[in-house]
Amino acid sequence: MGLRQKHIVGPIIAGLLLFGCGQDGSRVAIEQPKSKAKRVDLRITEEPNYSQDKMYEKMKIFTEYLHRQTGLNIEYIPAINYSHAYELFASGKVDLFWSGSLNTAKILNADPDAKPIAIEEKSFANILLVNRQILDQVKSGLDSKQPLQALKGRSVVFGNSSSGSSFLTPLLEMKSQGVTLLDLRSCTHEQKHELRAMFLGDSNDQDFAFVPGTVDNPLQHVPPAAQSEVIVGWASDKKRNNYILASSRLLKPSVSPMVIQIQEALLAWNKESRSNRELLKDIWVTGFELPNSKEDLKSFQEMKEFVKTLGARTRCTSNQKT
Repeated sequence: MGLRQKHIVGPIIAGLLLFGCGQDGSRVAIEQPKSKAKRVDLRITEEPNYSQDKMYEKMKIFTEYLHRQTGLNIEYIPAINYSHAYELFASGKVDLFWSGSLNTAKILNADPDAKPIAIEEKSFANILLVNRQILDQVKSGLDSKQPLQALKGRSVVFGNSSSGSSFLTPLLEMKSQGVTLLDLRSCTHEQKHELRAMFLGDSNDQDFAFVPGTVDNPLQHVPPAAQSEVIVGWASDKKRNNYILASSRLLKPSVSPMVIQIQEALLAWNKESRSNRELLKDIWVTGFELPNSKEDLKSFQEMKEFVKTLGARTRCTSNQKT
């Protein structure tokens, strides 16, 4: 093993051990196909938070990049919805899961032997959109030290009830500022990011909507037609939202060689080059890191505990006050 490989494998193993790699010596449960030309080394799924044509394009870029870097054939298995994506991974039908924070928390609670092997660089932000017509009524609250207090007694549009970027992390942000779902007049779920902004522009029935964005581009998921009808009322600090989870079948006590190959490839993607930047932009991330910091561990624990305490209260109801 060369000096470069030793240098990268050390922190990779250390990072995985930080999250408690199990001590069972199970082998990677991948069936070797008879035809080498048609072999599939790994299967991956992702939460369908965009239209399927966008998902196909994104995962085509991702899997083809990994194939060029590692030689591994990775097949993308589309999911019907968030719950189906979770089930594909939990049942062993896929080996890798590009997951948001809520399903990541659920997976880690259900299967402590599954591990995040890569995590997106900090770039994501929760963006709170405000219906322009109510701005004068809520502006003082939004300018206060706890701006999310302005949500109390108001109607809010969240993303899918299984979405980390537009439901779990907004709930965590609300919790940190003393606001819960029960404090809202009403709330509803809309899976498509773009439609949430349209709701505010097309109707007086909704006051606020949470959408994912970045600090530099908070309106990236707001259609041009809606941008004149909404304003950004608040934005969170930069955070992470996307995780690459590996099933317990891929992980040995000393880390599967295929997992190391994938991690090396994802870290190499961060190298400065125009082509790399363009490809990362096309898959909606700025880069990848290993999940090996104390901050990441604390974040995982916070998400896991919050999901446990939520229990069945993980979605809006038709009458929020009951």
